[in-house]
Amino acid sequence: MTTETIPLKTLTAELAARQTEARRISDTFQVDEKGRFTISTEQNNSYRKVIQEAQELKALIDARKAADDIDSFLQAPESPSAAGQFYGSPQGTEVKSLGDLFVESDGYERARDRRFEGDAAIRASMEGKSIWALSAGQVTHNTFGGAQNLGITDMARRKSRIRDLFPKATTKAAVLYGVREVGWTNNAAQVRQRTAADGSSPAAGLPSDQWGRAPESRLDFVPVMYPVAEIAHVLHAHKNILSDEPRLKTFINTRMVEGVKYREDFDLLHSTGDGEKLTGLFNVPGVQEYAAVASDKRSVQVRRAITKGVLAEYEMSGLVISPNLWEELELETDDTGAFRIAVQVAVGAEKKVWRLGVVDTTAMADEQFLVGAFGNGAQLYDREAVSVTVSSENGLNFENGLISIRADERVALEVARPESFVVGTWA
Repeated sequence: MTTETIPLKTLTAELAARQTEARRISDTFQVDEKGRFTISTEQNNSYRKVIQEAQELKALIDARKAADDIDSFLQAPESPSAAGQFYGSPQGTEVKSLGDLFVESDGYERARDRRFEGDAAIRASMEGKSIWALSAGQVTHNTFGGAQNLGITDMARRKSRIRDLFPKATTKAAVLYGVREVGWTNNAAQVRQRTAADGSSPAAGLPSDQWGRAPESRLDFVPVMYPVAEIAHVLHAHKNILSDEPRLKTFINTRMVEGVKYREDFDLLHSTGDGEKLTGLFNVPGVQEYAAVASDKRSVQVRRAITKGVLAEYEMSGLVISPNLWEELELETDDTGAFRIAVQVAVGAEKKVWRLGVVDTTAMADEQFLVGAFGNGAQLYDREAVSVTVSSENGLNFENGLISIRADERVALEVARPESFVVGTWA
């Protein structure tokens, strides 16, 4: 079989398979704590080969489409068709209705067959209300002229989340346990090879002299359990709506995932913990606090909070702040009126303050902020990534023509070094 006889759908399927393989290979790339990739020669060669094959398939598909257009042109009738003449088309050729063109288009087929995907990043919470009459109501339209349905406008995607401050980690366990350091007495000192009988004076060369003894330090631990918590919510919708509005499937999917992601941000900060729920960083015993003074500017307040963590022998790596206070911080100026933080306003400054990565989230109140050693003092573990499940087998759903959409994830938060985090209160 030559390439000219291979169905276009087969070529498209082959291209999709290459894309899936490329993603699979890229997921095996190793990333260290500094965000650098480690790629083996075999991974590099495999990835390049798949990408090259995908590019060749893409070029072949484009060529096939161009050839089909030429064939259609050459095979078109020289005179108007009988149907075209009968309906009096202004162009004198047969035309199809908008509905016919829509249902026969590749775009509609892709939308109709689209499955729920689990990747989204929009800043919004989602309430579990029933969508049953979204397309209800009356529409008044003109006898002549058309109306344009603008559909649903999705929200802009946001990329920064608290989980982005943690290095990636996963677990297959249902519960995690470990130890938390609660006390450290450092008695390290220089030790004489030989001492007098009292154990501290220089050796006198007598039989009573002793070998030097190292002083004893003390390290205290307590056992801690870290539950793998589930974050989830449910939305109900009528099955006809999702069939009639293909785009609504993706819209609901992204909103459902976003609801889970927003709650994750909130719980990583504020969850109280009860054996099955996460204990947020604000509620972990041993987390330090810093109350700023009014005479300090915002950036100075953040820097002083960082010092508290450094004095506990931890290198701070991230700042969590509310959007309103992040705005104030970026707009802060020095005595000459120059911006102190956003030094590249025209091209978009890097989102950092005092060498810390910044996440601005509405899960943080305007009155407070958090700096910490993410990944060193605490670690987020993914047990199950966010997924969206659809089912009609729920209560009276089948009888009522409803479907239930459930988004959920399972995560665990280990906080082994509470003193590596500082909760700051703005002055």
